[in-house]
Amino acid sequence: MSKQLKPKKDPEFIEEAEEVVEEYVKKIKKRFKKAQKEAKEYLDGWQRERANFANYKKDIEKYIETAREKTKEEVLFHTLSIVDNLELMLRHVDETIRKSNWFLGVEQAYKHAQQTLKNLGVEEISAKEGDKFNPNIHEAIGGEGDIIAEVLKRGHKIGDKVLRPVQVKVKK
Repeated sequence: MSKQLKPKKDPEFIEEAEEVVEEYVKKIKKRFKKAQKEAKEYLDGWQRERANFANYKKDIEKYIETAREKTKEEVLFHTLSIVDNLELMLRHVDETIRKSNWFLGVEQAYKHAQQTLKNLGVEEISAKEGDKFNPNIHEAIGGEGDIIAEVLKRGHKIGDKVLRPVQVKVKK
């Protein structure tokens, strides 16, 4: 059997023991406060970085969406030139060719291109002789004034964004 030590009941010993315990408790409390402070700093830093990352993610998504829209607009803008050329060709073809299967194929391709543009949200900008010139949707190619004298080239938009303004001659 092991022998158990009985605590001394000496008041000096008890007082000294209490001082040692108090000193130890103070050290533990100090370490605990330091650990709490560090934990709070880490939590604050983590929360700050999490918010920064969320903002970064939103910025990147916005950038990607803007790039996607600009690319779409650019492709549609260039596609409009192709459709315009097909339309010019169809208008100026000789009557003997108009009856050929080749012409019917080109005409079908033109109609398909127009329908595709429509499906992608491209709309023609309405303009006719006598309308008031609007610099937001019209481009004056010749003349002076603020009344449309002649529409030279059709314009198109997607939503509120003008892809290509209507090219017009103006008069007073």
